[in-house]
Amino acid sequence: MNRMKPLRELRKSYFFQITFIIIIILALVISSLAFSADRVTVSRAEELAKEQFDYAIDDSIENVESRLGKLYEDLVYLGAYVGNEPWIEERIRTGYLNQRTSFTSIFYYDVNQDSFKWYSERQVASSVLKRDPKFTEVLTASGKELYMSDPVMISGDMGTFLYVPVIEENRPIGIFGGSISVLNSDLYRRSLESANDDMILYLLDEQGEVLTTSFNLVTDAERRISREVIDEALDRSERTILSTDEDTVMFEPDARVSGWSMLAKHQNDSVYETVYDTRWQYLMIALVTFFLSILVGLLLSRTLTNPLVELVNQIKQQQSLGTISLERTGSKEVETLLDTYNDYAQRMETSRREQLSQQQLILHQEKLASLGQLAAGIAHEIRNPLTPVHITLQMVREGQGSSDMVDVAIKELERANDLISTMLTLAKPDQAGKNEDWINMLDFAKRLEFLMDAECYKRPTKWELLVPNDMPPFYASFDMLVQIIYNLFKNAVDAVESKGAEGSVVVTVLFTEQEYRFLIEDNGIGMSEEQLKTVGSAFNTTKESGNGLGIYMIQEYLKSVNGAMEIDSVMKKGTAILIKIPRRQPS
Repeated sequence: MNRMKPLRELRKSYFFQITFIIIIILALVISSLAFSADRVTVSRAEELAKEQFDYAIDDSIENVESRLGKLYEDLVYLGAYVGNEPWIEERIRTGYLNQRTSFTSIFYYDVNQDSFKWYSERQVASSVLKRDPKFTEVLTASGKELYMSDPVMISGDMGTFLYVPVIEENRPIGIFGGSISVLNSDLYRRSLESANDDMILYLLDEQGEVLTTSFNLVTDAERRISREVIDEALDRSERTILSTDEDTVMFEPDARVSGWSMLAKHQNDSVYETVYDTRWQYLMIALVTFFLSILVGLLLSRTLTNPLVELVNQIKQQQSLGTISLERTGSKEVETLLDTYNDYAQRMETSRREQLSQQQLILHQEKLASLGQLAAGIAHEIRNPLTPVHITLQMVREGQGSSDMVDVAIKELERANDLISTMLTLAKPDQAGKNEDWINMLDFAKRLEFLMDAECYKRPTKWELLVPNDMPPFYASFDMLVQIIYNLFKNAVDAVESKGAEGSVVVTVLFTEQEYRFLIEDNGIGMSEEQLKTVGSAFNTTKESGNGLGIYMIQEYLKSVNGAMEIDSVMKKGTAILIKIPRRQPS
């Protein structure tokens, strides 16, 4: 009996799980049925909308064609009485000019005289009509066809012209034309009255611009149709239904009038109203199934999930890995999980202590290594100004020195003495401007020229310093700027050393209204893409005697003055480095 009790408990647990799975299966079946019903309802709604679209568009096209046909007949009738001006003027005055129901302006063009006669106050320049391609087509017509212009402005009103040729002996001797108001004429709007209350019809011209809609009173949001929908519709050569997130649209490319087209828009809320009702019903069924699933889940939690939740809570409350005990495990699975976790916790705690000891040792070693690298970097930066001093002393011993050279050497010794404080300044960018002052370019160029000459002493390298004569003084740290340009020059000289007498380094100083620029170019060995990615990283260098702090120090100073450095390098061709320092006033 004792052996059967755990088995019964396990079966009970599986019973609830199977029950839950059955409910899930029922939910899937209901969802599948709902999907099938939704497809049928959507199909029916779309068929009904298509029928409404077809009726509205076909009827509207017939209305437009019929109303335009009436105006066409009026123009043909006038053309039959060419030469009888009194009769034509009387006829036009008594019934042809009406902004809402007929023409807003009428003219007659005499081909032989090349002249226009207007029978209305509203007129347009003859040059505007002559530039119209449709007007040109009428001049070559052999029959009394109807031609229609693109929309034009006529006395502040947008309108289109109807052209009818006056034929004599199979050639046009004149043209009768009349304009129709696009915005105010009932010709278009009443032709679109076939649309129901949920539909809006749009009459489009050849360019896809909206001529009019089926309603006088519509809000801008309702009347407006996106240009993307129109452009997509114009690409279609036959009647097509398009759908957007908000509307369903039918497009008819041929409105049977001079390249016009027609578009009908129906809001999806009204098209798919029955679909939404069906979806709501199935949503309620799904909600009922969902609540049943929650109920089953609560029952399962009493036998299975509660022990797991207790286990998780104890793990979260632990400050460190350790063993855990539960009052009730609930099932064999939970007991196995608990034993596995306790064994894992003991092993992880042992491993954590070993890793902590190793990390402390590695951290101590890294600190010692970093301290050594930093000391080497400082020594490297102090050695740079000592090199020209050493060269100067050699030249003095050989009798080639001068007092100016000695003065410069003394200043270089002073600069070496200041390098330690400069390193501290770079560590605190907000203190970088304490030694700044107005720099005279002549003094700056002399210092650079001497340092470059000393660096290339007894070397075959060709070098050149280019400074504009009219360069104004600029505000910066003299010593820091000298150090930056000299370090870059020294790197360039090292890069061209393998080329011997063909090696060349050029330093160019430029200025604009916004900044000063220092360009250092060489034709040395260049750098690879991988080397360019690591340029400026502390302690990163490609030289055997370098320590990788030179470029790093330059970048740190440039950051403190909002400057920038750009590097362009090609392997075996050379390197160009551009330093930019903004022009500014003392703060």
